[in-house]
Amino acid sequence: MSEPGKLAVRTKLAFGLGASAEAAVGIGFSAFSMLFYNNVLGLDAKWVGVAVGSALLFDAVSDPLVGALSDRVRSRWGRRHPFLFASAVPLGACFIALFAPPSGLDSSGLFWWLFGWTVAMRQSLTLYHVPHLALGAELSTDYLERSRVMSHNALFGVFGGAGIYFAAWQWFESQPGGFGDGGNYLPMAVAGGAFASVVILVSAWFTRDRIPMMTTPTNLPPFSIGQFWREIGECLSSRNYRMLLIGLVFLSAAVGIREAVNPYVGLFFWEFSEGEISFFGFASPPAYAFAFLLVTTLHRILDKRGSLILGIGVVCIAALTPISLRLWGSFPENGDPWVWRIMMFSAFVFYFGIAVLNITAMSALADVADEHEVRTHRRQEGILYAARTFFGKATQGLGFAISGFAIDAIGFIPNSKPGEVDPDVIFRMGILDGPVAVAPAIIALLFYASYKIDKGRLADVQAELAQRAEAGRSV
Repeated sequence: MSEPGKLAVRTKLAFGLGASAEAAVGIGFSAFSMLFYNNVLGLDAKWVGVAVGSALLFDAVSDPLVGALSDRVRSRWGRRHPFLFASAVPLGACFIALFAPPSGLDSSGLFWWLFGWTVAMRQSLTLYHVPHLALGAELSTDYLERSRVMSHNALFGVFGGAGIYFAAWQWFESQPGGFGDGGNYLPMAVAGGAFASVVILVSAWFTRDRIPMMTTPTNLPPFSIGQFWREIGECLSSRNYRMLLIGLVFLSAAVGIREAVNPYVGLFFWEFSEGEISFFGFASPPAYAFAFLLVTTLHRILDKRGSLILGIGVVCIAALTPISLRLWGSFPENGDPWVWRIMMFSAFVFYFGIAVLNITAMSALADVADEHEVRTHRRQEGILYAARTFFGKATQGLGFAISGFAIDAIGFIPNSKPGEVDPDVIFRMGILDGPVAVAPAIIALLFYASYKIDKGRLADVQAELAQRAEAGRSV
């Protein structure tokens, strides 16, 4: 007989697999949309940033709305799975359309094409992402097993992101025109979109056997707009939830800036070839695998708050060190083999920190859901994770928009070639990728340090929930 709260490895694998689809689309969009629309098609970087940032306004409604609705769905497929199945094909199709604008569009047409399909893709992603995270929180009630569930999620996610990153850059290097030819982006999008659709369906299908074992709350009031906003207010009234959320806001802003400028930094600051850049995707899987093996031990020794602080520190050091040394003139010159080796190690360390943060925050939110139930007498993982995903996407989009204005502000000229960019532009690009991008992450550290749920607090919360459940059965 399995221990209470423990899950079969098959279930954790099936759940985690779904994250690889989300990551393939997310990394494909973050890594290549700015490069495609700005450097290849010539749309001003600031307008690329505005299009992506503005599209996130629609998430202000859709993320918490899908979370609230998925909390209340009653079907033979449970609360979450109907959304998972419905999202698969639209998500893949929208990702493909983003990289297939009709020929002959002017700047206005390109802006609206990017904006419209970004909105559509993000709405499709919301249908999947919010219920999928809520499903992960429901799979187990065990403090450390939740960490293992989210470790699988993070590990598979990084393989999906690394896969599309490596395959796309390898594809560019093998084709005439490389990253500068717009026709080379559509095959990448078709492969990534098809992969995402199939994987979501497989993940949803092989986790459906858990539906009968998961809680179906009967005490949620009927959905209404007023009730919807009251529930969001109740979530935000939790201090521990606010600390996680605000920390995520600043961390996502930092990640959004770095993701948008990373292709520019790799090509023009470090002057790596497309083939060399492709291997940076392989820095993340071993980093996440290392975090996967280590994070439960970290949570046992440091608790989740200490793990969040550790993750932020690692991320900041890894992001700042190589750029700062180059700007100070204390780094090997471009073309030296040690530049690529050092940057690969830096990427590994950076992604390890991100992995620890990602796994820990997702696991901590499951604990917050228990505390929320004690306070409100309602089980609402959906809306808790929805608010988290909205603020994460919104601030990451803000970071993307900031980077768009910054790329124009530093004087970068579209259709530039590596080795031919003005040295002053290169210097300002380093400032953008280093100190500017890292500053929000340092602020996030202050909020993560204020998170208070540890093993003892969670045990008290779950004991109270167990007493309520027993009292309900005895009535």
